[in-house]
Formats: sequence, structure tokens, C-alpha cells
Amino acid sequence: MDETFVTLSINKFLNENNYEVIQCIPPGGQGGIYYSLKNNIIYPDIICLKDKILYIGENKTLFNESDERKLFELSKESNLFKESQKIIDNFLKSKNKPNEKIDDIKFFLGFSYESKKKSNIHINFVVGKDGKVILKN
Repeated sequence: MDETFVTLSINKFLNENNYEVIQCIPPGGQGGIYYSLKNNIIYPDIICLKDKILYIGENKTLFNESDERKLFELSKESNLFKESQKIIDNFLKSKNKPNEKIDDIKFFLGFSYESKKKSNIHINFVVGKDGKVILKN
């Protein structure tokens, strides 16, 4: 199982469960939406919206501690809510949908069931051999 399989499986799960996928970048893809984090630009693998909650995720084949730290650091950024609301506003406008204010931002890590580790601070999207996604906290 590779990172592309993990990313596309999670994207399929999100679509099937009524998330609005704003950005999904498989490995090697080009991202258009980014956040600034300590003078670095990061392009989350997946950004999606459901029930006024924005979800930001990173995917790898196996659990990745540096992605976990990156998302944790992003969660502490003082302008995260403001920047995220701009992303939502632009996305909804492009879809001719009414504006919606986000109530919360949550973070997730996506990885294969083969991973021995998981996050204790973010949502875990664990992808099975068959492409099914299991949420674990």
C-alpha cells in the first residue's frame, strides 16, 4: 500500500460521507491552498468541510511523527481561524453556495493499517487493505 492509495481511499470516504472536499493532493500533485507556518509554506494533503467544521489532514503510508508535529504547530497559529475562513469563503463562492462560518478546526493523519503507531492528539484515518477507512482517536 502506498501514499496515493491512502490519500485516494480517504478522499473516497470523505465524499461518501458528505464532506465537502476542498483540496486533495495525492503524492506528486500540485496544491493550490496553503498555510504559512513559521515562515514555511505547507500544502495540506486534504482540506475538507462538514457541519461547520474544517478538517485539515496529512497522509503517509505509515504514521509520521513529523506530520503530527506539523499539524500540532499549525493548530497553534494565531491566524489559523482567519486564514481558514478565507479558504472556506473562496471555496463556497466558487461553488455558488452561501457563506458559512466555521465553528471549529480539527486535524487528522491518514495512514495504512500496517502502521504500528497512531496519533494521540489528532484524529487517525486508518486505511485497510481493501481501501476502507476506520476513524480512531
